[in-house]
Amino acid sequence: MSAARRRRHSLPLRWRGALLAGTAIALLSVNASVAAFVVVRNSLQGDLQSALARDADRVATLYRVGLAGSARDLLVGPTGGVTVQLYDPLGQLLIASAPRFEAADAALPSDVVSAARRRPDGDAWRGTLAETPVQVALAPFDIGVVAVIGDTRFIGSALGQLARALAATAVVAILVSGVVGFTVANAIVRPIVVLARRASALGPERLDPIPYDGPRDEVGQLADVLNDLLARLRHSLDAQRSFLAETSHELRTPLTSLQGFLERASRRARPEVQRDLGDAQRIASTMARLVTDLLQLSRGETVKELDPHLLDPATDVLRPIADEFPGVRVEACEGSTVVGDPQRLRQLVRNLTSNAVRAAGDPVLVTLRARAHGGVVQLIVHDRGPGVPEAIRERIFEKFFRGPGGGSGLGLAIAQQIARAHGAQLTVSSEPGDTSFAFSLVAADVADDEAVTWG
Repeated sequence: MSAARRRRHSLPLRWRGALLAGTAIALLSVNASVAAFVVVRNSLQGDLQSALARDADRVATLYRVGLAGSARDLLVGPTGGVTVQLYDPLGQLLIASAPRFEAADAALPSDVVSAARRRPDGDAWRGTLAETPVQVALAPFDIGVVAVIGDTRFIGSALGQLARALAATAVVAILVSGVVGFTVANAIVRPIVVLARRASALGPERLDPIPYDGPRDEVGQLADVLNDLLARLRHSLDAQRSFLAETSHELRTPLTSLQGFLERASRRARPEVQRDLGDAQRIASTMARLVTDLLQLSRGETVKELDPHLLDPATDVLRPIADEFPGVRVEACEGSTVVGDPQRLRQLVRNLTSNAVRAAGDPVLVTLRARAHGGVVQLIVHDRGPGVPEAIRERIFEKFFRGPGGGSGLGLAIAQQIARAHGAQLTVSSEPGDTSFAFSLVAADVADDEAVTWG
């Protein structure tokens, strides 16, 4: 999977933050529940073992000093009572305070009893006797070993209840962690979202610093970097506008003089050169208008000056442009009529055609089309070049933006301005070998003549 596709399918930052925070909280909750279970289990078992050890020591002392009384009278364990077993020096069970603990399966392993006899402080054991889970404390005396047995089934029951309670608590904590994680992530991401929203409101004509009144943390650093970048862009655009304004101003005077000379020469010229002079006047007029457009764009103004006429897009716009680029084909239905400025529309199509020829590398790969349908006439400049990369399609109509094919960065911007001045919108669809720039004009009179082709 490509990097771009991975970026498209990845979770937004807010959800990634919520997932990470929720996972961390859930893991902490589960670990806390497990830790609480272990602590309570060890505490219950430790308390019982301590009580049994004290009881075993008391019974051993009773037999060691020969005091009157019974072990049963002296022992009151944590569960309300315990069982006492007596073992001989060889580890054989002699007697128990409860009949069921005198059976063979209720006797402790002889090695456990022998080990306890060798230790002055006694020993402890945990296991199953007489099919009952027990904890045992052993204490030696003169002629044997005392074993005090505590039933641990109450611990298992208590731990079972605790485990169920902790499991329910963990489930609730996991569910709550999702809400808490999203809340935390949303709070963290909110300053970035606000910064992005303010940045999205900016554009080539508005490069003011982004206001940020938060702490000077990472988001504050990002705001500083963006504002520094905006300042550099503003300086660069100001320099471009200044250059365009000065250049356009300097070009207007010689172009105006050239138009005057051509007009005077046309009045004095012989008939056989009148056509050439007319072409030169038309080109000079186009150049003068282009200089005016550049001056307007440098000031942030739009193309608004139109001289509307009734015209046929095929004969008045497309074919004259095709004549300027030998090899370019025209496919159109004659007889369609629209209202527009023919010079401006030719300027629009000329800009598009020039770009198409440069991109395709050969005029024969470029076709100009006019299609009448549904009360509109759609004009299309199509080429079979490499196409416009998807990453820059949304920016190619911006002023001063230059694509891989070069150019001044103004041709498409001016074309879009002219289209909007005619109430249209210039659009592009592109893939390798099939690129089309198109705009639609309202038809004043749509004819259904057959398509004709020049070229």
